[in-house]
Amino acid sequence: MWTLNLHKRPKISGAQLLAILPLSMVHTLGNLFTNMSFGKVAVSFTHTIKAMEPFFSVVLSAMFLGEMPTPWVVTSLLPIAGGVALASMTKASFNWYGQ
Repeated sequence: MWTLNLHKRPKISGAQLLAILPLSMVHTLGNLFTNMSFGKVAVSFTHTIKAMEPFFSVVLSAMFLGEMPTPWVVTSLLPIAGGVALASMTKASFNWYGQ
């Protein structure tokens, strides 16, 4: 869209790029580890574990940004954590090395 001038190209400052860099690195690592896990465990198990992303987002936001979750957010995470725990317990071929 920028090449055809359908939208004006945004101007991004160095400070904005510096702020985006850590997020892009973590996102890239997440994609890398997800693709690595496809070769080690069943795809269904990978997606089950990926379902915990909202939980870890809340935990890491509390740890690093000091953003404490509301009781509504914590309550909404309980079924997610419970479902992943239940699905993980029933995965008979799981081990930490992925063999």
